[in-house]
Amino acid sequence: NWSVLEANLHSPRGWLKLAGALLLLALPVLASVSTRPRPRMARIFGVLALCSAVAALVIHLRDPVHYVHAVLIDNVLAVNLPQTSVRPFSAGFLDTQRALAAAVPQQCERNAQPQRPSVIVVLVESLSSWQSRLLGGAVDWTPRLDAIARDNHYFTRFYANGFTTSGAEVAIGSGQLPIYPPGVLEYTFDHFAERRGSLPGLATANGYESAFFTPGDTGFLDLGRWLKQIGFDTISGADDPWYAGRERWQFNSVEDSVFYQRFVDWLDHRDKAKPFVSVLLTVSSHPPFLDPRSHKIDPERSFRYVDEQIGVFHEALRQRGFFDHGVLIVMGDHRTMTPLHEDEFAAHGERAYARVPMVVSGKVEMPAVVEDAFQQTDLLPSLAWQFGAEHCRSAYSGNFLRSDPEAPAIVVHARGDDRNRIDIYEDDSVSGFLLDGDESRWIGEAPDDAEHIAAWINVQRAEAAARGQRVRQAGKR
Repeated sequence: NWSVLEANLHSPRGWLKLAGALLLLALPVLASVSTRPRPRMARIFGVLALCSAVAALVIHLRDPVHYVHAVLIDNVLAVNLPQTSVRPFSAGFLDTQRALAAAVPQQCERNAQPQRPSVIVVLVESLSSWQSRLLGGAVDWTPRLDAIARDNHYFTRFYANGFTTSGAEVAIGSGQLPIYPPGVLEYTFDHFAERRGSLPGLATANGYESAFFTPGDTGFLDLGRWLKQIGFDTISGADDPWYAGRERWQFNSVEDSVFYQRFVDWLDHRDKAKPFVSVLLTVSSHPPFLDPRSHKIDPERSFRYVDEQIGVFHEALRQRGFFDHGVLIVMGDHRTMTPLHEDEFAAHGERAYARVPMVVSGKVEMPAVVEDAFQQTDLLPSLAWQFGAEHCRSAYSGNFLRSDPEAPAIVVHARGDDRNRIDIYEDDSVSGFLLDGDESRWIGEAPDDAEHIAAWINVQRAEAAARGQRVRQAGKR
């Protein structure tokens, strides 16, 4: 957390922000230490209160601010009230939900002629569709990625299942939805700590090596421990000796150019007889969007730098012949944690909260442009298809790494602006589902097959709670 704050302080207005924050903190402290009436201070607070009331009225009269961090802009009392997502399920209710969820159709499949390519998944911090001219963005901050997409395969409607990096890690690493289990304010990686059904579990079962690389601190949120729990063979983070003496940034990370060099070095020296699947999580474009070249906070230059390094990495793989037998997948981990643009919300509505780029390059037969809606949890079924592994998935899971991509019936997104709400994207509609124990319910118009979708979500939440409890009990022993 300090590494992110430090980057903010290094911005041109960083110390001004700090001075303003200290002043605001000092006012109530100075007012409270006096033992006698202070009319002048009272007048100052009266003026401040009036300014606050006017500002609140102006904000209320304007269109709502579409922003993932509602806790920073909503009523401080309202956001600290007990959350409905914490409410537990009763045993009888869960029995009913499990019976309904079991009725959701399952499809078990195996590719009779798998390509079995090595796979690199690059999970790019805060990479968003609004930054891509190709995907309809008003700005053109990702020209290199857009060029790679045009020459290979890209998705026009790809969605993040969560609103944070950890949500993306859960979705692609475990194949589970990053949604809050009952009984806790927020999920932890322990709620998804199961090797069976995980990405590295799938890799190991099919003769693949699995690796996770990030230049950031794997101790943050206990990420490194979770990566071991779900079975990654190789885990490389900020403490990798390869980064010794390098300049450090947010989360003690090195910049993306150095990070990609580290992975290419690993690629050059590994046993090439065994296929692999690697996840690369970048950090350079993490807020506050610090440009490593200028050392200034500049969102546009930050993302242009990140885009440039994706292009350099793609070229390094091409020179090594990786694409003759391998597949590179580049996706955003979540939409930037910034307010939605007016034109963005007008064009995509509630779906704008989750839109991220998705590009596939290399040895794979699939359409050049995929128009159907897919999501991050569809990665595991898609990799299973490429590996030649039998995999059973519900109608709510998709498979996109094939000549005839099979889209999921729904896409699921856990909202950040309302932590008690999950959105369901179905065709052109968006339905909200309120997490509220036995009283969980649809907000507004429910989707088709609403009863089974609700049961499927409720059961997954209950299973996540059970996994977290098993991990805690194992830790006590």
